[in-house]
Amino acid sequence: MKLLVQSDDYGITRGTGRGTIRAIQNGPVRNTGLFANMPWAEEVTGWIRPYFERIAFGIDLNMVNGPSVLGYREVPALCHEDGIFLSIKENRELDHGSDGNDHVDSEQLYREFRAQIERFIRLAGKLPDYVHPHAYQTKKTEAVIRRLAAEYRIPYSMEFAKLNDAVMPSMGWYTYGTMEQQLNEDPLRYLLEDRTGYLKHEYGYLITHCGELDSETLRLPFNICRLRDLEAMTDPRLKQWIDHNGIELITFRDIRNQII
Repeated sequence: MKLLVQSDDYGITRGTGRGTIRAIQNGPVRNTGLFANMPWAEEVTGWIRPYFERIAFGIDLNMVNGPSVLGYREVPALCHEDGIFLSIKENRELDHGSDGNDHVDSEQLYREFRAQIERFIRLAGKLPDYVHPHAYQTKKTEAVIRRLAAEYRIPYSMEFAKLNDAVMPSMGWYTYGTMEQQLNEDPLRYLLEDRTGYLKHEYGYLITHCGELDSETLRLPFNICRLRDLEAMTDPRLKQWIDHNGIELITFRDIRNQII
């Protein structure tokens, strides 16, 4: 079977950048998406540039972490006056009681996400190999991402489902809980026992969130699990499982024409 292994949130912090690089060097990660809006985006793009031929380097389109690329004057519905995006919680509170229609200003989001893609192109010197949604997702955010993917002719990650006999991600080991609860997560066992059923299908899609711990990463609510994912991805037993089962590691570049 063919397995697409992705580590999300590249560059949301420098620690996630360093952890993802380790998971590429010493594990099966072959796809990761840049947070192009972060102040250190240029720095972490430089770290990953030597691996461009080995991986698919995409973009995680983000409207809930860090600063807006365009800033408050251009996209006031998306951020605070200091330019920092509204959090997931703040966005969901604005959605409350909206009769099923989320509050997102689609045109402002389109301009912001387009600016993130253009910044990626300036930093990487190429188009993203794929686009991927981050965290807060609604019908409107989905529509904006699909619009941009079509305009730039970039694969949209969720179109993986178009492949025949494909299994979409199941991150069943995550608790989204306290640090102690996250420490008790066991992604390696989850994968070695094939609880998602990858081995029964032709294509599988595995999403992880690899990262090293630093002060920036510890400020995220979703933090210790990144270290647990990195430990699993770089464990020799996972490589043995991949080799034993004849699993081929693929990227979004490999399946581009099938899903675009």
